[in-house]
Amino acid sequence: MRATVLLSLLLASLYEVSAVENTSPFLAWSPQEFSPRSLDTQVISIQDLHEGVNDLADCSHKAILVIDEPELHSDDLGRGGRNKLKNQVQGAESSLQIPFVNGAVDLEALAERLSQKCHSTLVNANVDSDALSSVEGPSVIYKKLAVGSANEKDEAVDEIIAQIHKKYKDDYLVLYSSSQIKEIPTHHFSARQLPEDPVPTKKPSGIFHHYTFFSQGIFMGLLIAVIVVPIAMMGIFWNLSVQQPQRFEKKQN
Repeated sequence: MRATVLLSLLLASLYEVSAVENTSPFLAWSPQEFSPRSLDTQVISIQDLHEGVNDLADCSHKAILVIDEPELHSDDLGRGGRNKLKNQVQGAESSLQIPFVNGAVDLEALAERLSQKCHSTLVNANVDSDALSSVEGPSVIYKKLAVGSANEKDEAVDEIIAQIHKKYKDDYLVLYSSSQIKEIPTHHFSARQLPEDPVPTKKPSGIFHHYTFFSQGIFMGLLIAVIVVPIAMMGIFWNLSVQQPQRFEKKQN
């Protein structure tokens, strides 16, 4: 029973680790109220995400902004330096946060599908930053953030949202995720050397290091046997030497 419980805990921990690796977060917010529906979860697959976004982006907004930040992980959003993005999400009327999406999200293809669904103009803000000003009617804007610091990325997000707000007021929806998975480095350590242990520079000497057939465990076992075995043998012989009486004792007056 105890072994089954330990095995279950081990499998659960392995599942949690695999759930964190190779994932990207997904954020959505809008100044207008919306219902997350099937997207109200912590872990989601790419297929379920596409279905949920298809329901979320119901073409009721005049502008849909799709932002792509490559190599974004949920841990990056919890660190300092993303206060502007945090204020954007928390200050919105409606927001949605999914920490772990199993895989990268093809946001450019997502923007194309949403533009076809809503019969909107697809605007690539990476090609022409002023293309939005000449668009008439509903639009889907795709923006891929350049490599830089967290503050530079947040400023780029604020700039494109300010342009959308100027043209469409509060009638817009923002979808924020990553099209490229961030590789989390893993460290492998041997069982006998922890990260804080210094690397041995001198070759160890002694009988326990030169001869593998004679270890510390064997030496301790032999030492205990030398003490325990004679005592046990002595006790066994004493018990075997005890004899039953051959006759009854004579009754005395």
